[in-house]
Amino acid sequence: MKLKFDWTLFFAIISATIIGIITLYTQDYYIDEPSQRWLKQLIFLIPALMLFYFLYKLNYHTLGTYSIILYVISIFLLLITLIPFIGSEIKGARSWIRLGPIGLQTSEFAKFASIIILAKYLELKERDMNQLSSLFIPSILFLIPMLLIVVQPDLGGAIIFAPILLSMLFIGGADILHIISIVMFFSISLLIPLYIEYHNIILIDNVIERLSSLDKMDLIPTINILKSQIWIFLEKMKIPDNLSQSDIEYLNNILQNSVLFTELKQIAFSVRYKEGGLLLKILDNDTFLLIVSISFLTIAGILFIIRFTQGTIYKHLRKYYIPLGVLGISILSAYIIHNTFSLKYHQVVRVTAFINPDKFPQDLAYQIRASKAAIGSGEFFGKGLYSAEMTTGLNPLVPEAFTDFIFTSWAERTGFLGSTFLLIILSLIPIRGFYISYSARDRFGSLLAAGISFLFLYHIGFNIGIEIGLLPVTGLPLSFVSYGGSHLLLCYSCAGVLESIYSKKYIN
Repeated sequence: MKLKFDWTLFFAIISATIIGIITLYTQDYYIDEPSQRWLKQLIFLIPALMLFYFLYKLNYHTLGTYSIILYVISIFLLLITLIPFIGSEIKGARSWIRLGPIGLQTSEFAKFASIIILAKYLELKERDMNQLSSLFIPSILFLIPMLLIVVQPDLGGAIIFAPILLSMLFIGGADILHIISIVMFFSISLLIPLYIEYHNIILIDNVIERLSSLDKMDLIPTINILKSQIWIFLEKMKIPDNLSQSDIEYLNNILQNSVLFTELKQIAFSVRYKEGGLLLKILDNDTFLLIVSISFLTIAGILFIIRFTQGTIYKHLRKYYIPLGVLGISILSAYIIHNTFSLKYHQVVRVTAFINPDKFPQDLAYQIRASKAAIGSGEFFGKGLYSAEMTTGLNPLVPEAFTDFIFTSWAERTGFLGSTFLLIILSLIPIRGFYISYSARDRFGSLLAAGISFLFLYHIGFNIGIEIGLLPVTGLPLSFVSYGGSHLLLCYSCAGVLESIYSKKYIN
């Protein structure tokens, strides 16, 4: 019997790949020693298409049968990547295993294997997914590769696991209240410390301006030395260890001069709470956070006891004690993270600079500024394929214009029209994937297609969101378009599985 084939999906992925290769080719056009990335990407496409065809012909249930083996192999690859003489370090991240000229980014295989094993688990546990305990194993299955990828460190590669997990749990029948609770926990735990650290950075200029207006020029060097660490210095009278001996001596003199220190502290914190607003003042109050956290946990505990001692008549109370309990635990977690773990300056900047790039030093939010400027410069029709100076050359003005910021490169060349065309092409990929999921002939196929579609959706959505300045820079490639063999192999493998699921629904 002739197998059916989703030509719309195939047209979309091939078109996106061709656009990527064209963009890479034009980036090399005026360079004396071109990188030849377009040719390498074209070569990568050959094994990618072979994998696509193999997985299209393969019965996708075979993947489910060997899901545990595939998952274990992916974890093993992540582990050996961390070994110095095996893993290859590129741009500060040990994310690759290199065999001669060939390199494999192991996190890409881990995404594929994790989706397969989760789809199989959700199929087997379909009737139990409304129980909170059923979420434990899926969370562990995704948490292990996430942590191993964070250690590399590859923040972007790790972050993508979380929305895929939550989306697949929702599709798999998990209680929406449990999913919301998980999202609430991680969001509050991370956002409160990030919110505080964000203001620690952006309020520095305001403090300097206030000191200048008060003619307190002798205190400004303290701010210039400590930058965002000024707040710890003023609160805990603690001098960082990573300073020069002359700076440490200067700060010690400030500490010993109680008049100067008190004056600086009063001015700085008056600026902090005036410019930062009421919310910052509340979140800065550790005592208040602890009281609120304990209060929520106490109320949740009382409601929980009533629910389980008074019978099913009080079953509706779970709508209250679950979110209240999670809220209490989340605030407590945020308090612990903020007071225990010191978020590094560059980490905070990378995650928060997109909110207001102009508040950050020019070099720290450079990627976002340059990307937005390049996209805007394309205007409606674009500058032309060979006239995009901001994303061309060995060292373009927009960093990573061939990988993470390749949409920016295409947008500069083709403008609004070309960008819209590419967005339509890319949108077709997850749309067709979700259709295949909806029409699949069995539960496993539906869940597997949904997981793959979410992978494409989040990669495409996050990447473009980053490039237009709506999301923090995390280093995610644009599926089927960005340069890179590992991600291209992942994308075509996933597309091959989608075609396999699509074709099998026509077999009686």
